[in-house]
Amino acid sequence: MSAEPTGIPPVGAGWGGLLRLGAAAAVFVVVMIPLQAAVFILSPPPSTAQGFFALFQENPVKGLLDLDLLLTLDYLVMIPFYLALYVVVRRVAPAWALLALVTGLFSLVLFVVSREATFSMWMLSDQYAAATSTAQKAALLAAGMTMLTVYNGGTFATSYILGAVSTLLFSAVMVRHHIFGRLPGLVGLLTGLTMLVPANAGPVGLIVAMVSLLPTAAWLILLVPHLLQVARMTVGEQNREPVADAEPEVPRSSRR
Repeated sequence: MSAEPTGIPPVGAGWGGLLRLGAAAAVFVVVMIPLQAAVFILSPPPSTAQGFFALFQENPVKGLLDLDLLLTLDYLVMIPFYLALYVVVRRVAPAWALLALVTGLFSLVLFVVSREATFSMWMLSDQYAAATSTAQKAALLAAGMTMLTVYNGGTFATSYILGAVSTLLFSAVMVRHHIFGRLPGLVGLLTGLTMLVPANAGPVGLIVAMVSLLPTAAWLILLVPHLLQVARMTVGEQNREPVADAEPEVPRSSRR
């Protein structure tokens, strides 16, 4: 006998596609995590605007990767994942589910805004390489430094913390109502706690961010089969729905 997810009323027919998309998004992020770690370890990003300009001139793809191109894709892919969690959790805690969804989506928006440097530094590097005067080069270096300041600044830190809050809210509700059992919620709480220290908070933040990849991957892996199971339940609910146009059966006594 297959165990049904604990503590979840049926989410309703029609949500299966979104739930499967959310599960696929979680798988995508799990696959990307070691790739991002490898890029950071094997190709540490430059610390100056001039260093990034030189990197983009030498290898533009490497420059994009060092400026979080893969992580930006991760954040965008997380949109259906957050929506899938909301669809499940809202049935038992609609207010907390909505708050978790809003903070999660706002975290994504702020992160994308903070990654303006990802492509802008490439354009600035081309302009820097074509500049002919010292004044032009100085102005472009100043623009690059501004981009890197935004890249590592408060917008990114706020995005990071809001993502942690969203994870904690979703996970706390899962633990409270035994959604998917207790383990996914507990691992989610651990993930959220490790995300409360932004990656740009000095060496400590960088170390905590690297450590947080492990519980993050575990949380996503644990949620994938449960989201797919709930998606299968929606198919069953849809098959059980009565056909609206079916004519009611006429009692035998009225057929005389």
